[in-house]
Amino acid sequence: MKRMVKVTIGLGLCSPIIAMGYMLSNSDNSDLAMAHQVIEREFVEVSHIDGDDLSILPQQEIILFDVREPSEYNVSHLKGAVRVDPDMTADDFIENFSNVTAGKTVIFYCSVGQRSSSFANRVQDLLMSSGARAAYNLEGGIFQWHNDHRLLFNNSAEPTLYVHPYDSIWGRMIENREYTQY
Repeated sequence: MKRMVKVTIGLGLCSPIIAMGYMLSNSDNSDLAMAHQVIEREFVEVSHIDGDDLSILPQQEIILFDVREPSEYNVSHLKGAVRVDPDMTADDFIENFSNVTAGKTVIFYCSVGQRSSSFANRVQDLLMSSGARAAYNLEGGIFQWHNDHRLLFNNSAEPTLYVHPYDSIWGRMIENREYTQY
């Protein structure tokens, strides 16, 4: 496994996740496990759940939030996921969703987990105080879900094999790239 270091670009240091993207752009190594380790170190207050554990949770006890852009969500998302803007404030999130999160286990996801971990970190205290049972980030995001050959749905609520790769660098983490779609 490669060691993560901060990379000097221009005048300053960048975040570990940007450094990882830089490494991927210069390598064919597409390692979601490495990305997740970086995310866990950056967001120590966020709990994570893997696809296997998510799959066994009773559907009526969870709510999924897709923390990606509309173009990404429209290509594919997890069944029943509600898309939220990655830049939504914690107060706006609670105002809009506390009625559906009370008593539920809340799962956030994005492409690999960076945006969803950031979002979960921002909203989890208010979410828990408004009655949510638990909050998690999906380990490896929709890319890992796709790589594990789990079911995805398009904007028409039909099953799909496709996933939005976010961009050409992060898309290298998708094992079967013929099923990427912008």
